[in-house]
Amino acid sequence: MHLQKQLNRVVGDKEYAKYLLVVPPETVEKLNWQEGEELVHEVKEQFLIVRKAGFKARPASATALELMRKHSKPNRK
Repeated sequence: MHLQKQLNRVVGDKEYAKYLLVVPPETVEKLNWQEGEELVHEVKEQFLIVRKAGFKARPASATALELMRKHSKPNRK
């Protein structure tokens, strides 16, 4: 997965960027996501959670957050 920055628009002397998260096709297929489908996101600690709009997710348990922490890669700079 990759994070890409793109120039979105220029207003006067100010440039505005947007960020795109590139998700591999096999991941999109496993999640049963469709092109153009609305997704929502939330941030929990240092984790980005993305899901289909309208999908009711269960609150993340302490165990789930510990597993995410254990398997996450350290921040790159």
